[in-house]
Amino acid sequence: MPITQKTEADKRHKRHKRQVLIDTATSLFSQNGYRAVGIDRIIAESGVAKMTLYNHFPSKSELVLEVLRQREESAAVSLREFVDRYVVPLERLKAIFLWHEAWFSEQTFCGCMFINAASEFPDRTDAIHCASASQKRQVTALLGTLLGEMFAHDVAARLAEQFLILIDGATVTAQISGRPDSAMLAWDIARQLIAGATAQAPVGTPTGDATA
Repeated sequence: MPITQKTEADKRHKRHKRQVLIDTATSLFSQNGYRAVGIDRIIAESGVAKMTLYNHFPSKSELVLEVLRQREESAAVSLREFVDRYVVPLERLKAIFLWHEAWFSEQTFCGCMFINAASEFPDRTDAIHCASASQKRQVTALLGTLLGEMFAHDVAARLAEQFLILIDGATVTAQISGRPDSAMLAWDIARQLIAGATAQAPVGTPTGDATA
């Protein structure tokens, strides 16, 4: 095999091993928590050598951060693609809650990895806690963008923060009680907030129909 081909093959192999570690850690952290899962268990279940793990991730914290980074990215893409199936502003907002209902219904659902991470790493200056907070800001920004299709910026920003509280509350409820419908119960409250904001909007301000 030519040297260049061998080099590329080696790079692909290393990337594959790295991703196997991340995927294994993601599953274990999601199901069991971050602190309860040790490096040795990740190595055993991934089938990757300890030296390989430390070559990619010198510390467990760095592995946790990469797990959260990839989780944030994949969830954001999935959520955005789901929302973009809809055109009407109110239906696009409702899609956020429908997406969560589908997630809550999955057999592997074990709660939000970011809420759980923030709980296990409560120091707000900790990089892992900061990564969790960043993900919540990302969701709030998406909600603000969607609400901005219906309301003035200040109203949309306030509603976005309220909606995030509803979504996170529904997520914890689904985790504790096993009720996927908590997402749509949260949507019922969100609709009331939208209706209230619509009623208070100045005459001539574009707002959506709050009946979806």
